[in-house]
Amino acid sequence: MGVSAENRLRFRQVLVAREVKWLFMSVPERFAKAILGRFLLGPLLRWLFLGPDGRPHRAGEIVLAELRRRTGMERYSIFDPDPQVLAYREGQRAAMMMIFNLLNLDEAAVQKLMEVDNGLGD
Repeated sequence: MGVSAENRLRFRQVLVAREVKWLFMSVPERFAKAILGRFLLGPLLRWLFLGPDGRPHRAGEIVLAELRRRTGMERYSIFDPDPQVLAYREGQRAAMMMIFNLLNLDEAAVQKLMEVDNGLGD
């Protein structure tokens, strides 16, 4: 390939890179976060917490049970007279529910996590 052909190829690559950058910069940030959250966060969480069979492995069970305990998911009510405490608890609960929803756990897996959290599991 001659020098002029290489320069044309580089120039074309620069133009394509600029177009791709413009495309991604024109996407609203909220939409981009939703897309990334939907297509990247779910598979990442499944990779971290679930085994190849789609069920939580032992380390995943322990970590999810600890997260449930720390966020107060086992409480029947998150009510508190202080509105800031109430908002904080609801935020923790919503984040944990999002994680469970992204993992697509079935009822048996959730029950197993609850037993591990209560000390009833093996």
